[in-house]
Amino acid sequence: MKIGILSDTHGYVHPSFSELFADVDAIVHAGDIGRMSVIEQLSSIAPVIAVRGNIDGEEFYDYPRLERRSLDGIRITLIHNAGDPIHPAYDMRSHLLAEPTDILISGHYHGYWCTQIKGNHGPVLWLSPGACGNAGHHHERTALIMTIVPAAKRVGDIRQDIQLQKINLGPREFAL
Repeated sequence: MKIGILSDTHGYVHPSFSELFADVDAIVHAGDIGRMSVIEQLSSIAPVIAVRGNIDGEEFYDYPRLERRSLDGIRITLIHNAGDPIHPAYDMRSHLLAEPTDILISGHYHGYWCTQIKGNHGPVLWLSPGACGNAGHHHERTALIMTIVPAAKRVGDIRQDIQLQKINLGPREFAL
């Protein structure tokens, strides 16, 4: 299974997504969507799983702030703001990691990271795809493609069943 992962579009869909995500089974959006047209455009490529971010207004009130899904046997927790690896959210253990989670996906910070943290039920891979929109403080736009390889297993705490591809979408376009 292949999953496109993005965040912080702020109303902008990069023109290369239709090609980059052409063979993904789902697209995960970690919030700050910006406009419903973003969801419409992404949905024309693959089914979209999305959470509401802090800039997402009234048209996104039906979107959850936290989503838990199992994708091809991998338990995913999706939230817009989980803090960052140095300053995780205050409720990381009591709320975000209260249920078994293999992968935590978050946005908000406009930076890419992939790190392992200790969860309440074992190790958790924490992913932030960075930002792929034009609004914010980031300089480079990034997204991820995650491939789940069902036949692969863990080697100790190291995941062998997840392959990640960081996608560089080029510099953010600054308005003049």
